[in-house]
Parts: sequence; structure tokens; C-alpha cells
Amino acid sequence: MGRRARLVLGLLAAVEAVPDLGVIYAASGRLHVLMATESARRLQSHLVHIHTQTADDHATCERLRDGQKWWSCVDVTRGEHRAAQLWRHLAKYTSSASECRRLHGDAPNRILKIVAIAAAPFKRNVFLDADTVPCFDLATLYTQLQATEQRGLLDLYDVLFVPARESVPRAPARLASWARAPAWVESNGGVIFWRRTPETARLFHRWLASYCRGGDDLAHFNGGDQHILSREVLSAVQRDRLLVYHLLPIWNYRSWRRHFSNKQECCSSASVSEELRPLPIYIDHGCRKPRDYVKRTGNASWFLGEGG
Repeated sequence: MGRRARLVLGLLAAVEAVPDLGVIYAASGRLHVLMATESARRLQSHLVHIHTQTADDHATCERLRDGQKWWSCVDVTRGEHRAAQLWRHLAKYTSSASECRRLHGDAPNRILKIVAIAAAPFKRNVFLDADTVPCFDLATLYTQLQATEQRGLLDLYDVLFVPARESVPRAPARLASWARAPAWVESNGGVIFWRRTPETARLFHRWLASYCRGGDDLAHFNGGDQHILSREVLSAVQRDRLLVYHLLPIWNYRSWRRHFSNKQECCSSASVSEELRPLPIYIDHGCRKPRDYVKRTGNASWFLGEGG
């Protein structure tokens, strides 16, 4: 067997060795690390990575793990793993001296999120905000993404989002912003499904670069990443033929709850009529208050930053 053939076989074997589906979190601060671990626990999968960027957050993640294997704690500032390598490679954005980190008080957290997404090691990936509440385990969620018996939505599309409710147009198309196609809606960045492709890699790197420019509108930059992501997705659709699919609100219930449900309990929805049964919620979001997470830990002040 020639050297070229061995190289090709080695690359194929490396691809096959990559797990099929995994979950990514990015958490900054003890409270958000706690929230991320509570969310991860519900997935019942060891293919979960919780990314942090300080020694204290990483130690908190490991402490909450308590020997369990439901998630891995990933410190992006140390080691030779994929996320740490990318963090160093993008030092002009990620280093403590970078202008990007000084753009806004929330910028370091957003940078961590985007780098964690860009460095995801799985073939098919899910990013979840720390305050999401998966209503089913990961295996069950994955089965609900099947488009046919043989193929899933992530076999057919590059990225899956849920539209942000507040961005759904309510005005005539002629009044749409110049920056957005009339039928285009902003995607909520709290739940993202994607497959590793050159197109998604370019999307995430352009997202970080655009974020660090303040979305090209520093005068109105509020530190958020969602609208910048949506703009980069639209550009990638036009430039790279990125294939995007919009999921139903039950995949990210955050901004849709008040329109579909009068129940406040996580993963609970109400019927819109007596004839129709409520749809199951797959991933709830923002349905628990911070103190709901910490009150049963017995150390609320420590997680809320009220103690040392």
C-alpha cells in the first residue's frame, strides 16, 4: 500500500472515530457553570463539553461533576485540545489584551461562546445556552431530528435554528431593513444544531470576526451576538450556499412561551384549544430563575457571587 493510500485511509479512520453527535456549552461565572451542568445532566450523555475561560470556573465545573461522566469540563486557556488550540490561534480576539474583549462588558463571554462552537469536535453538534432545559435525553432529541427513516435533518442541512419570536416580520415586505431579506428572520442563538463542514467553519469564523468589529456599527453595539450571527448566516447562504433549516419553536421555547402557553413550568405547554393536544417541548429555555438553581445547593451565596 502506497503512502498516499495509507494517508487517505488514516484520514477516513479519523473521521469515523469522531462521535456522531455531541453538545457544547459555554459558561462564565459560577452561577452559569451551575446552570450549564444542570442542563447537561438532563441529556444523559457523556458527549457533552462545558467550556470555561477561568481557573475558578473550570474548578467549579469539575466540582459539580463529582466523579460523574455526564460531561467534560474544558478550559479553553490551557491544554492541547481543539478548543485551546483555537483559542490560542485566535489570540487577536481572545487574549486579555485584545480590543475585542474591551468592546463591551459581555464581550469575553460571547467570545467564549463563539470559539466553543467553532472548536466543536463532533460530526454533528448542538450548542445550548447555560439556561436551557432539555426536556428529553440527547438520544431522544436526536431521533426527533429524523427527516426520513434513513436520513436526519443534519444530513440534509448545514445549520438548524429556531427563529427569534421578536424578529418575525409583522410589517409589509417593502418596509424590511436593507440589511435583511424581507422573508428572513433572526435566529435565536441559544440553541444551534450544525454539522461540521467547510461552510459552517467559515460561518463561525466570520461570526467571531464580525462580532469583534462590533457588527460594523460600534455606535449601536450592545454586546449581543445574535443579530450578528443572523446577518452572517444570510451572507453565508448567498456566498457559500449554506443550507439552513428553521425548526419549530418547541426546539427553543424561550421567546415563544407567552404566545403558546400559559404554564410557567419548564417543559410544560398548554393546549391552544380543547380539540388540540399540546405539542411536546423538546428544549425549554429561560424557564427557571437563577435562585431556582442555587437554592438546593445549600451554598447559594457562593454561586451568586455574594460570598468568597
